[in-house]
Formats: sequence, structure tokens, C-alpha cells
Amino acid sequence: MKVLYVNPVGTGTLDAWFEDQLAGCAGPDVAIETCHLDLEGAAKSPFLPQQPFFHGALHERLARAQDDGYDAAVIGCSGDPGLIDAKRFLRMPVTAPLQAALHLGAVLHQRMAILVADGFEAHVLYQDLARYYGLEHVISEIVTVPMTYPDPVLLERLMRDDPDAACHLVLARHLAVLAEEALDLARGAVERGAGAVYAGCTFWTGPQLQPFRDAVGVPVIDPGQSAVLLAVAAARARQGTRQAVGAD
Repeated sequence: MKVLYVNPVGTGTLDAWFEDQLAGCAGPDVAIETCHLDLEGAAKSPFLPQQPFFHGALHERLARAQDDGYDAAVIGCSGDPGLIDAKRFLRMPVTAPLQAALHLGAVLHQRMAILVADGFEAHVLYQDLARYYGLEHVISEIVTVPMTYPDPVLLERLMRDDPDAACHLVLARHLAVLAEEALDLARGAVERGAGAVYAGCTFWTGPQLQPFRDAVGVPVIDPGQSAVLLAVAAARARQGTRQAVGAD
């Protein structure tokens, strides 16, 4: 089985990193490939473009993946950009992190807390999407993690002049916060009744979540890996269950 993970930004600096974090998460029979979008200008940064003009490029890339024989695809952003429209024209299964996390969270516990990195109005977006998915009741609370970067002036300059360096600076901060503000906020949500926590940013994907998971003490849903798992499950359901050898 072959799954495409699309990081909907205009730089490929982290393509290999995401591929490493996702490798093997759905079993040895699933090949996970990663890519980014061919975007121009200011879109070449580690952040999703603020305006949704990239949706056309995203949908074209997904359609090409379907034509190339991929079994499923993941839109690798926790705001699930372009997902609803993609489902309308694709035959192959496609999902995104928030949709996958809500479905898994509903199985794991009655209530799930969502952690989001600050920088955009995530509360409104996530609540609207959860309502559309029919899973708003699963969310116990949405908690914003402050992402104070070491040097905002440096980051702004790098975003303009050296987006690759900006990517690594942003990634390093996102990983560091798992042992700092994000952990304190997750523990507070658990004390208030959450039985699962969604690490709601794709920079929190992969093995680095394990120490955070151990410290929180309840299931922690990985945004990238959970989306791949749901996409694979949907692809297998679409193909049908093969009869075991020797079965009647």
C-alpha cells in the first residue's frame, strides 16, 4: 500500500523529516511518501499560507497522486485545509490530522483535550470543523500553547531570506515546548477531565512525543501518524477484506 503525506507549504526542507517521523507507523506493508506544494514567494516558509489560495495547488497534487496509483493521502496540517472539497472529487481516501484525531479520540475516551500552537484562531476553526465532522461533543477543551520563539526579529528575517533555516528554528521550538508549556497545559486538561490529548500541530509528530505521552499519563494522539493510520484503514476498507488462505 502507498500513502502520500502532503505538507501544504511551499518549502521541502522538512519533507525528509516528516518521512522519518512517519516511517513504519502503519506497518511494514505501507510505504509513506512525503511532499510539499509548488508555491511561490512568501509561501516558501514553514507556516501554512494565511490566504487559502494554495488550495488549488493542493487539490491538483492530490488528484495527481490518485492518478499515480496511491491508495490514500493525508493533508499534513492540523487545520485540515482543503479536506472537505478534496473528498468531493477524489475516489481514493483522503484525511487530515484533526479529522483523524477526533475519530480516534471518540474511541479512546468520551472527552479529548486539544493542544494548539498559537498564531491563528484555532478555537474557531477547530470547533467549526468538529461540528462539521459531527464530533464536537468529543472535545473537552481547546488549549493554546504559547509559542514564544527565541528571537522574533531573527525569525522574521529568516522567513524572508532563508526559509530553510526558519523551518529548523520553528521545529526546534515546537519540540522544546513539549517539555515545557505544552506539558503543563496537558496535565491541567487531564485534571479537568480529559481522557485523551491531541497534540494539535504536525510539528509534534513522531517519536519525540513519547516522553510527553509518558508524562501526561493518558493517550496522546499523534497528528501525523494518526492521520496515516486512518487513511490506511479507509483504503483497506475500500479494497475489501481478503479471505484468508484455506478459509471456507
